[in-house]
Amino acid sequence: MTKVLIEMFGAFIAGIGFSIIYNTRGKRLIWCGLNGALAWGACCAAAVFTDSIFVQYMIAAAAGTLFSEIVARLTKAPATIYLIPGLLPMVPGGSLYYTTYALVTSNEADAAFFGKQTAVCAFGLAVGLVIISVGMYYINEVLLRKHQREHS
Repeated sequence: MTKVLIEMFGAFIAGIGFSIIYNTRGKRLIWCGLNGALAWGACCAAAVFTDSIFVQYMIAAAAGTLFSEIVARLTKAPATIYLIPGLLPMVPGGSLYYTTYALVTSNEADAAFFGKQTAVCAFGLAVGLVIISVGMYYINEVLLRKHQREHS
């Protein structure tokens, strides 16, 4: 448990750090950091229930995307401001490094293993992000049409 909290704190700091790089200011920095911590916490929580890296990363991305969409509406800002810094700590940089290292050292077995792991993580992130983004798009369309019918 302590290990997960330390990792979540690291993801919080990473989210803030990426936000600073992208010129995010003020209270939005905290929201970005919270999104990073939430996404990493969701990934760790999913790991308790499944061994599938794809499912773990998909759940983490879905949680981070939903958080971004909700905070975007609360702060009247684009969701991307919160989404990118929140999900960047989830990018599988370690396995990508090991894939590249294995390729450079001509170790095909490790390159295949780490390459597959990297691709599965990235695909899980993409699927989780798309599921929530498309769902929010359709919810917004329904609300917009309802609003237009009421005022026409």
